[in-house]
Amino acid sequence: MRNASGEFAAAVRAALDGLATSGEGGLAARFTAPLVTAIVVDASEGPWLVPALAALTDALAHVGVPRGRQFVLVGRDSAYGSGEARARAAALRRELLVAAVAHEPGDPAFTPGRLPDGTPLELDDELREAEAVLCVGRAFGAGGRVQGGPYLLAPGVASQATRRAFAALRARGGERAALAAALAAEAALPVDLALCWNEVGRVSAARGRDAFHALAKAAGFA
Repeated sequence: MRNASGEFAAAVRAALDGLATSGEGGLAARFTAPLVTAIVVDASEGPWLVPALAALTDALAHVGVPRGRQFVLVGRDSAYGSGEARARAAALRRELLVAAVAHEPGDPAFTPGRLPDGTPLELDDELREAEAVLCVGRAFGAGGRVQGGPYLLAPGVASQATRRAFAALRARGGERAALAAALAAEAALPVDLALCWNEVGRVSAARGRDAFHALAKAAGFA
């Protein structure tokens, strides 16, 4: 497991280094100040999360975002499972020595925008003061289905009211409507960087909007 984790961390570092060849430049060009940086993850993410976060937090510190300005916000797709989120946040604090907070749907929220049907989009209040937002985890798009990616924001760190609205949109319009709602969440709260991997561990790093629209296209929605 240690070797596998090391290999995965190396793949993450390579993906982050590859940002330098993009039109927007590498990490140093994106993080030009010690920004308060929120890293959004899912509580159910597998064993690749820790090596990915270790490599990412090191890389951010290297370009001038100290660990004291970074925090991990642990969300979850389901409204249930608060114990899992709290346990994961505690484990991340121990393993990575960074701040980690478990999202609760009933926690205070703020409203950066609206969902496609006009209902308020309420996200965890921890994101209100964030100067940069990152999403980290598995992402998959194929055959009319998207997993991870924009769903880390909504419903991942959304309020109970937004989760209900999100579920209603999905019930009426299926996966296309759910994905439109998740993409609307990213439009309201732009994701500066999405660090994603697929089921075989292939890692990519890109601006959130680019990464999430690529997932939608791969799933056949764009």
